[in-house]
Amino acid sequence: MRLQRIMIPVAALSVMFLLPAAAVEPSVSERQQLVEPSSISFQIPMNNYCSPENSLDFSFQLSNASNSAADITVRFFEQDGTEFKEEGSSYREIESDITPGKPMKLQAHATGLYHINFGNHKQCSERVYLGEIAVNSGQVSLLATGWVNTAGVNEKVIVNENRKFDLSAPVSLSGTSGK
Repeated sequence: MRLQRIMIPVAALSVMFLLPAAAVEPSVSERQQLVEPSSISFQIPMNNYCSPENSLDFSFQLSNASNSAADITVRFFEQDGTEFKEEGSSYREIESDITPGKPMKLQAHATGLYHINFGNHKQCSERVYLGEIAVNSGQVSLLATGWVNTAGVNEKVIVNENRKFDLSAPVSLSGTSGK
């Protein structure tokens, strides 16, 4: 009786391991999208003196190196992790057409721009320290850079070591077959 109690579970497990599982093989484009990240994060060097007399200018640019439009969202975060969604400012040939937290289409080979001042336009306590670029659909190749200016000195915002980076929207494998 004791041997029979042991053999039934062992036999059931053996059968379970012998039955092949149905394989779900992603397509070539899905495999590529599974390898590429859907977002990239970067630091913004804002830990500096800030006041109306010592304001900080933050400028950022994002270029689409793809041959098709990029469906993306740019986000900025304050020191405590609060998402910063303030529209940028434009003056003296510095432009702003990126709205943080808002999805946008960036045409092939086009560049989106963002600029804001902390100390005068926005409170110093609202400074941003972290940025994120996320793709909403498809695949894109992007370049990004920026600077923070305080007292006439620029400190670079470095994204992906100033090299092009590829992002892909997450792929759902449900319903995918190996055909």
